[in-house]
Amino acid sequence: MFLGSVSGFSQSLSRVTSGIDVGVGYQDKVWVPSVTYHQELSLSNFSWFRIGWGVRAWGYYAGRTNLLPQTNAFSDDTLKLGAVSANGASFLFGANVRVWKFDIGANTDIFGIAFGLRRKALYTKSTFYEGEGRGNYNDYVPSNPATLNALPLVFDKQNGQSEIYLRYWITDRIGLKLAYVHGRMTYATAEKLDNGQKRFSTSFGVPYAAISFPLYN
Repeated sequence: MFLGSVSGFSQSLSRVTSGIDVGVGYQDKVWVPSVTYHQELSLSNFSWFRIGWGVRAWGYYAGRTNLLPQTNAFSDDTLKLGAVSANGASFLFGANVRVWKFDIGANTDIFGIAFGLRRKALYTKSTFYEGEGRGNYNDYVPSNPATLNALPLVFDKQNGQSEIYLRYWITDRIGLKLAYVHGRMTYATAEKLDNGQKRFSTSFGVPYAAISFPLYN
């Protein structure tokens, strides 16, 4: 009985795998470094398919950036920043398929927080129509990365990332991960502007490379 219980316990543990990815994405002077802790559970009858969750600590650094109030298709106001720098942490959910030494998968942020330096952004309007933010047209307004965020893949005006990736395990102790990261960067203003908007955002996509390390129980 003792040997049977130990054997059953070790089998259940083997269904759970975990690891850490350390890497950076880059394109057109946009840097997106991140460290991701991930954990996966393989299904009993489909050991090659695994669902996963984890935590991603990320950064976003770029030069001149124009942010838009994405929810209003008829708005032409813009928040212009000379530089963007933000950091954050998020809880993610994903899935992958194991084929030999390869993990092929995708994940997306579910919810998270972001923080960064408060910056003065130029608020511009290109038409003669005046809205609630007319007192700030062609003027600088304080702004900073939007703090609380959820489901950036579904909702705009959120901070967060999603990725599709291929991870190759070179040995049992180290792997190489190549990915494409799609994300959104959002800044919030201290006061409401046209159409009651306080959040302005832009989307980005960068190729990404990381070193992967497995964690063992």
